[in-house]
Amino acid sequence: MQEIIVGLIVALAAVALVWRLMPSALKRKLAQSHPALAGVNKDSGCGGCSACGGDSCAPSAKKP
Repeated sequence: MQEIIVGLIVALAAVALVWRLMPSALKRKLAQSHPALAGVNKDSGCGGCSACGGDSCAPSAKKP
C-alpha cells in the first residue's frame, strides 16, 4: 500500500512540474478549450508571477 501512495505522490509531482514548465502559448490554447483547466486570469494586467513590485509587472500591479 505504501508503494501505491508514494507512486501517486511522485506522479502528481511530475504532473505539477510539467504544468509549471509548460509554455504559456500552450496554456492559452488550453484556456480557449477548457478555461477551468488552464487557470488563466484574463482580468489581470500582470503575467501571474509572484514578483509583483518588480520591473516585469504591470504598473497597476506593483506594490508601493
